[in-house]
Amino acid sequence: MLMRELHAFGFETSQAADGRSGLQRGATEPFDIIVLDVMLPGLDGFEVCKQLRQRAVQTPVLMLTARGSEVDRVTGLEIGADDYVVKPFSVREVVARIKALVRRGLPGGGVSSLPRRTLQACGCTLDLDGRHAEVDGVTVNLSQREFDLLRVLIEGRGQVFDREHLMQAVWGRPWDALDRSVDTCVLRLRDRLGRNSQIARALVGVRGVGYRLDLDA
Repeated sequence: MLMRELHAFGFETSQAADGRSGLQRGATEPFDIIVLDVMLPGLDGFEVCKQLRQRAVQTPVLMLTARGSEVDRVTGLEIGADDYVVKPFSVREVVARIKALVRRGLPGGGVSSLPRRTLQACGCTLDLDGRHAEVDGVTVNLSQREFDLLRVLIEGRGQVFDREHLMQAVWGRPWDALDRSVDTCVLRLRDRLGRNSQIARALVGVRGVGYRLDLDA
């Protein structure tokens, strides 16, 4: 049903019937986005997502599940999912989420003689065209959300961003006080960047508000 509806919105789709075949295809084929059901035969969606990230597959992942508890949402985000939709859902909502993820995941494309666009702060270089980070000269693979969150904070270095702003800027949806997506993403980002790195230490929480990049940390 979802494939049929996506076709109506102009998407090309391909389906895997179980977790193992989905993992194989997700790890080897160039998809723009992976829509991943949690309840799959063989490997469940959480395990598929986890193994994709372990294989350094950075394709955006939108998880679908009938389990809407905070624990399940946090689990999905911690293992590398970029967004999470709970059943029953509106097809239009899913399409909007897919479009937002695909839009953020579009590569620079092609070979260009122009210099690559970068942002730098605290020993970290963000390659805006290649969409990866270097910390002290070492390449760090970030998920779509992690990259976009770090970009917002570096671009606004020193400025305090509340969770509502970060949710809208990175996830493209309003913030809910019970939604821990921003905090979970910051924790995961610090781990990816290396807890002892200058850039990780600079990601400072502001109690009761949100986060900022502290250049003096």
